[in-house]
Amino acid sequence: MPEDQKGLSELTYEQKVEKLDEILNRLDNSETPIDKLAEDVKLGARLIKELDKKLKQVETEVRDAFKELEDGSQTE
Repeated sequence: MPEDQKGLSELTYEQKVEKLDEILNRLDNSETPIDKLAEDVKLGARLIKELDKKLKQVETEVRDAFKELEDGSQTE
């Protein structure tokens, strides 16, 4: 496993966004060596997938919390 991917699951959402931003900046500025290009793209794709999963999880939790609030106020 490439060095950049070790411990990826321990990073916070914000740290993952920052890491993805670094990768995108390198790609935008053509700063990624050709030998590291595929690795960066794969890592970026993995980060996007993990960020999307977390975002959907939080969205569900927030929706559920609001539903509980609505349900609680209707019984009072």
